[in-house]
Amino acid sequence: MPNPDPRPSAARHALQLSVVSPAGKLISCPVDSVVIPAWDGLMGVLPGHAPLLAMLRPGTVNARAGGETYAIRVTGGFANVGPTQVRVIADSATQV
Repeated sequence: MPNPDPRPSAARHALQLSVVSPAGKLISCPVDSVVIPAWDGLMGVLPGHAPLLAMLRPGTVNARAGGETYAIRVTGGFANVGPTQVRVIADSATQV
């Protein structure tokens, strides 16, 4: 069966997600999309997103990479978003 996605496999996961807390690095991996609990509400991030810095509220960071999903509960912190990366600096974080 032909691959429906014409991009090379390396380009499919165009965002690098990293989540760190005072306890250390929780996750660092390439993903397709991320949803973060920004202070003003949920914010979706796709490759090519404009750079921004967002304050986080307690909630869950959800990421998708192909058929896999990742869920990380955070109690607050900041997210640094760019066209090719999402860096979450959490007050505390646990993988769900």
